Amino acid sequence: MNSNLSARILLILVVLTATGAITAHASARESLRVPDLAVVNVSVAALWAKPGIARPVDAPAVSATPNIRLWFSRMTIPQQQWLVGRLQTQVLFGAAVRILQRQGAWARVAVENQPTQLNPAGYPGWLPASQLTGNLSLLTVRKSHPVAIVTRPSAWLKDPQTNDHRIEVSYATRLSVVGTRRSSYVIATPASGRLTVDRSAVSVYSSLGAIPRPSRAQLVAAARMFLGVRYLWGGTSAFGVDCSGLTHTVYARFGIVIPRDADRQALAGKAVARSVLRPGDLLFFAGRGGTGFIHHVGMYIGGGQMIEAPDIGLRVRIAPAFTDEYAGGRRYL
Repeated sequence: MNSNLSARILLILVVLTATGAITAHASARESLRVPDLAVVNVSVAALWAKPGIARPVDAPAVSATPNIRLWFSRMTIPQQQWLVGRLQTQVLFGAAVRILQRQGAWARVAVENQPTQLNPAGYPGWLPASQLTGNLSLLTVRKSHPVAIVTRPSAWLKDPQTNDHRIEVSYATRLSVVGTRRSSYVIATPASGRLTVDRSAVSVYSSLGAIPRPSRAQLVAAARMFLGVRYLWGGTSAFGVDCSGLTHTVYARFGIVIPRDADRQALAGKAVARSVLRPGDLLFFAGRGGTGFIHHVGMYIGGGQMIEAPDIGLRVRIAPAFTDEYAGGRRYL
């Protein structure tokens, strides 16, 4: 980051301190009304098809302070299979959502940066309202502050005084920078005051719109970071990911919004013939002979290979790109 940008960050920090634009401990329980905006106040929030359907094994995912690693580690393969059609998607820390409905302790929301035909406002689903905050000061700060994108599989947000680990966030999480330290950035959070993140864990840009267009090598390198991550139906994080969640998140890291689901990703971008595919293009798979409903997507990496999140019980891997279910490729750059 250049010296002018560093100076700008320092100036912003002084202004914010003087004006109190973000309080150190904003309330995470401000009233949430329909159809208000809200902000995800946890590391990764799971969105469900219906409110209150979570099982006892899902307790770590639906608490006010979810632990996705613990949740996933406790589930058997049959318990993971139960999630099909019940877990809709996941939303990363600090993301804005629109509240569509309230039912008891649950809220139905639409995720603005996950396009879908299911709702024009964004991908819909239910989550515990305790995982949201109605404090929208972060959205105001985001408009005028540099953005830090997490570029490691995960990163810890730390207490600025004690350096204690507070929140573990996933790859591609977007953070707002309000100050600098020797080896870290000071981050504004939705409702936990200011925390820090290691400089080595993020890439910083003056704004979201200033993120450079990625090279194909950068797209492939980003996808490779997920190698070994376990498949999770509905997953969009480095703690667990499904096939379209992988491709959606890799592009999102570079500020490129593509549809959330594989069948809709197959309709976006530009169709590309097999003979001219390039690394970073997405490959789609349907029934035998490549016909019928699109059920899978992977990222082409060249040499007849792709990176994919294959199925429940498996991990993100490199695999042959062209099977008898290959249905075509799309390009988004």
